[in-house]
Amino acid sequence: MKYLMLLFKGFIIGTAKIIPGVSGAIIAMSFGVYERLVNIMSKPTKIRANDVKFMLFLGIGGAIGVGFFSKFVIWCLETIYFPIMLLFIGLIIGGLTDVLHEIKKDGNNLSKGLIFVICFSLVYYLINIKKMNVSLNNSLVYVFMGITESLTTVIPGISGTAIFMALGWYEKLLEVFEHMVGLNINMEIILFFISFIISTIMVSKLITFLFKKYKSLAYTGVLAFMIASLEIMMEKALFSEFSFLEFILGIIFFIIGVLGTRKINNLFSKFSR
Repeated sequence: MKYLMLLFKGFIIGTAKIIPGVSGAIIAMSFGVYERLVNIMSKPTKIRANDVKFMLFLGIGGAIGVGFFSKFVIWCLETIYFPIMLLFIGLIIGGLTDVLHEIKKDGNNLSKGLIFVICFSLVYYLINIKKMNVSLNNSLVYVFMGITESLTTVIPGISGTAIFMALGWYEKLLEVFEHMVGLNINMEIILFFISFIISTIMVSKLITFLFKKYKSLAYTGVLAFMIASLEIMMEKALFSEFSFLEFILGIIFFIIGVLGTRKINNLFSKFSR
């Protein structure tokens, strides 16, 4: 049952990854798997058998979410955008209790307040950044794309899809994924992949260090990322067009999201003992 829960969590995280404005890392945090995930990625040469199983089932679930469910999610976003956004808002809110519990354990309140303001402002700026005119002909751009994909994958609260759209790199990123799936590997793909791996390991090491040495402050930063993401997602949802029926459906989806996260986390904790 524990691994079935991991598959389902990976599935939801993978699905969230493809939705503009939604951070897969935030959903991972809400589901209580984020800290262990970055800890494993920060020590690729010291992975244990249990870590392999953890990554395998979470990864398979994520691949299913991205590969097999993406078309349905896109259809839902085009057809019932408001209810779907409220579902993911509910999933994030459902995980806030665990994050708040970690924040209350220790640390200076003034330091926590400062970290919260800085992290909230950073994420809000990055997701609302104006589109940049960057040439995509230079191979070096693929290095920056790999680094950006890594940062937006590992750091909670930053939607990779939203950032790549803002930078004007989203279509090029889709081309990279298409080439990788088709095993059409060239130098640009290699540069992207190497920069992604190196950056992921380095960022994961930093985040693991912060969770180990300054756990309360680290979770305060994560809370800021979550609140910033929620604010942006709610802004997108509320300013979208929706009918009264979609509004009612959205409320139902929101409740399902909140209760769903709590139920899944409780089940996962039970079978992890």
